[in-house]
Amino acid sequence: MARFVGVSSVSFSTDAGENPEKMKRAMNSWENYIDTAALDKPDIILLPEIFMQNTARSATNEEKAEKADLLPEGGEITQFLSRKAKEHKAYIFASYWRKDENGKGRYNSAVLFDRDGKVNGAYDKVFPTIGEMESGTIPGKEAVVFDTDFGRIGAIICFDLNFHELLADYKAKGAELLCMLSAFRGGFMVPAAAFRYQYFIATSTPGENSVIMDPLGRTLAESSAYGRVIFAKMNLDSQIVHIDYNQQGVADMKKKYQEHVSVEVASPEAVYFVSSLHPNVSVQEMIREFKVETRDDYLNRARRERLKYLDKANK
Repeated sequence: MARFVGVSSVSFSTDAGENPEKMKRAMNSWENYIDTAALDKPDIILLPEIFMQNTARSATNEEKAEKADLLPEGGEITQFLSRKAKEHKAYIFASYWRKDENGKGRYNSAVLFDRDGKVNGAYDKVFPTIGEMESGTIPGKEAVVFDTDFGRIGAIICFDLNFHELLADYKAKGAELLCMLSAFRGGFMVPAAAFRYQYFIATSTPGENSVIMDPLGRTLAESSAYGRVIFAKMNLDSQIVHIDYNQQGVADMKKKYQEHVSVEVASPEAVYFVSSLHPNVSVQEMIREFKVETRDDYLNRARRERLKYLDKANK
């Protein structure tokens, strides 16, 4: 069943809010950008890594940990995001410092707010940089997948993008959309990850080149210095299948479901990108009906066959 999701991403940064005047100025700026992002009626709005902080950049580790937000109540940053999510009836994913419940320090966390402004949960950056850890950031433990009213989503933060094991964990846990809240842009690593792990990826960075990408690694939207707010719609009820052994099954699927199934061919990668547009039938149900093999299943079958033939050759 088609599940279209609208994603907005903001590329912007503000100065540290080490005093009430600077904090108010930062919040006014972010309020304007969030309100602009909300004009497209998105399901979720993404903000960059440490989008706002309430201490001076030169503050001590102890000061930063002390002023970090203790969830779920939080402080003024949490309350600000809660108010905006509720106002626009949209999820908001934002990275800022979260205080450890046991007073051990602070995390760089991606905090998810639901449409009612409640804290849905938080993902703690699993791979802070060495410099971050030296400056008091506690590493997170694992990938966290959130169930929303439109699908299963996860987050990574900046340096996390470099680590295969984390990205693979998100795939294993069923993430359909991975949100990267970041201080660096990632470049070709972003579409490479989208295709390898076959989920949609949306990024939010401070400057430009925030992107929204589909599982084929195609850019659906990209920010620039002249367009800091981007928006794209994606259909989460989609699946990549290999062309090998699937041509007849995909043709029969299209013949039966006609305009209710989208079949795109990525010729260089030798795959189909199949999306259900049907009001009652999911893409997985279509695939099972016509015995179409997903790319993952095909590659796993190839691995098994290889071992069989290796075994024969060694006898």
